[in-house]
Amino acid sequence: MSDSQVVVKKPSKGVQFFYGLGAMPYGIKDNGFSYFLLIFYSQVLGLPPYAASLALAIAIAIDAVSDPIVGYVSDNWRSKFGRRHPFMYVAMIPICLSYVFLWNPPAEVIADKELLFYYLLALAVLVRILITFFEVPNTALISEFTDDYDMRTGLMGLRYMFGWLGGIGMAMLGYFVFLGDADSLVAEGVVSGYGAYGMMAAGLMFVGMLVSALGTHRTIETLHVPPSRTRPRLADVFRELWETTRNYSFRVLFVASIFSGTAAGLGAAMSVYFNTFYWGLAPQQLGLFSIVHVFSALCALPAAYVLGKKFEKKQAAMGSFFIMIAFGPVMVLARLADLLPPNGSDLLFLLLAVHTFIEVGMIIIFFTLFGAMMADVVEDSAVDTARRSEGVLFAARGFAGKMVSGVGVLIAGLIITAAGLQPSITTPDNVPPDVLRNLVLYTVPVQVLFYGTALYILRYYRITRQKHGRNLAELSQAN
Repeated sequence: MSDSQVVVKKPSKGVQFFYGLGAMPYGIKDNGFSYFLLIFYSQVLGLPPYAASLALAIAIAIDAVSDPIVGYVSDNWRSKFGRRHPFMYVAMIPICLSYVFLWNPPAEVIADKELLFYYLLALAVLVRILITFFEVPNTALISEFTDDYDMRTGLMGLRYMFGWLGGIGMAMLGYFVFLGDADSLVAEGVVSGYGAYGMMAAGLMFVGMLVSALGTHRTIETLHVPPSRTRPRLADVFRELWETTRNYSFRVLFVASIFSGTAAGLGAAMSVYFNTFYWGLAPQQLGLFSIVHVFSALCALPAAYVLGKKFEKKQAAMGSFFIMIAFGPVMVLARLADLLPPNGSDLLFLLLAVHTFIEVGMIIIFFTLFGAMMADVVEDSAVDTARRSEGVLFAARGFAGKMVSGVGVLIAGLIITAAGLQPSITTPDNVPPDVLRNLVLYTVPVQVLFYGTALYILRYYRITRQKHGRNLAELSQAN
């Protein structure tokens, strides 16, 4: 059978929308964890930065182990609700309740810093593990919805757009509504604002998860059903996991995720510190940046699709990744060289907005194409193993990303401590110049090194449009 004779599945517009919407809850959670949680617990609640970052890093490491387990179980689950949806439905309410508690620690916990450390650790672990039960099965649906090489790029782009819009939208509510009256994100009296932020975020996450699960529920009968089998032994489970993850292109993406995840975790954790202390931006100004993020995401989605269609996914991903790496540190280095207008000027704000628009756009384009590349590994692996293992493959990538983003958060805490940014510093005006300089000199080289290594590793990804077509033809003949 030729590649042209392969029947390609394509989901309806409605299913595409509901699938993309499934990323919104994770985007809300991820935005909160990446940009608000560390500064909330360290500069607002008074937990030392190294302790707060250590708690978050441990939580990520523990959570990462759950990814391949959930992926494997959902790949082999048999029920009248399919192999993905049962996990989504069960996880919704516990996720939201634990997220509310995370942002609303009791007063007696706040007063005891050792207890606050364990409270943060426990709730962060709980939230992350619970959302894995929704995110991994929900993401894995992409390879079951369509076999089309280009449509997968579009679907992954839609998913990243919803994820970004969810996170950005919640950030805007934080900046404009819940923290809008404060002079900075760490000003006195903002504890209740963060608590209200957490409750609203939990409510929006619940709506997003429920609508996505119900909207894709009607596709259950058309999805892959794993073969009936006796309960596997633990040795069989590890053997199948090993066979699935032996795929060469998967390993390239897996290792690249290790390095890019470390850099991304560091960058996300440090960005709110740079915005607050380095650029002296108020919550309302950060809210305006969130609007820039929205326009950037809306432009990046079609751009990723066009680039993925015009070029090979690997080429387009590496090109956008290179621009992101080179362009990202331009503004902080220019400030270090005294080439920018002073903080508080309209021109500086405009330059920061333009920089943010381009950088965020490149980030979204890259990760959209990166996710689509992982989706194509499903058939490449199935040719060798005769099993469809979407859950394991996406979960294993998530495992790598989470493990090392935890390392990135830990590095951020060490940099903040080494730079001399103490919890007692709560306004940009009382930050010593050498502390600001150290933040740049410690952060930029580490981030560029890890991102650059990931870019180099991506050169070895092997799946092209033609190879994907051959994989589909071979699997069609086998069935």
